Amino acid sequence: MIREKYLKNNKEKNNNLSNYLNTIMKQIKDIEHLVNEFSDFARMPKPLLKKNNLNQLINENINLINKLDKDVDIKLINHLSNEVKMYFDYEQFNRLFFNLIKNSLESIQEKALKANKINKNINIEIRRRRDYIIINLSDTGVGFKNKQTKDLIKPYFTTKKKGTGLGLSIVDKIVSDHNGSIKFLNHKNGAKIQLIFPIR
Repeated sequence: MIREKYLKNNKEKNNNLSNYLNTIMKQIKDIEHLVNEFSDFARMPKPLLKKNNLNQLINENINLINKLDKDVDIKLINHLSNEVKMYFDYEQFNRLFFNLIKNSLESIQEKALKANKINKNINIEIRRRRDYIIINLSDTGVGFKNKQTKDLIKPYFTTKKKGTGLGLSIVDKIVSDHNGSIKFLNHKNGAKIQLIFPIR
């Protein structure tokens, strides 16, 4: 409304006002994103557990993330059968793996800005140990920069310029609500996240 009222007939005189309005609109979008993430974190419902195909869910997220940057090679390595059936909330696991894979992608992109040639790989391995499914996600990004695990999952803690600091908090809550555990590990050329879930 302000834009239409004050800029319609006198664009040259109001260049500064136009820039201010653009800044306001950008900040409103950033605030909206923050509020939505906070709301999702605060209202996270109890998981609706159903028997689902873990392979299928991870592959769907790989295909989606691949569209964001086709230069990054994302592989799913399944050491079990073609299908891994588990009881989990499909929507919540969807968010869990989307957040983790996207974080790895952004970590690789950040590293690529500082180095000319790097390997751009994300590997997701599925294993079974007794009554548990183990998922290892490793990437060739910047790693966790020697941060403590308790800091990584703390609400509003972030190392990203535009991060809200709620992504890994939501991930941790989803894992906890599914009676699982999560570990964040640095390695020589990037980072590794290990998820462990009981098989029902």
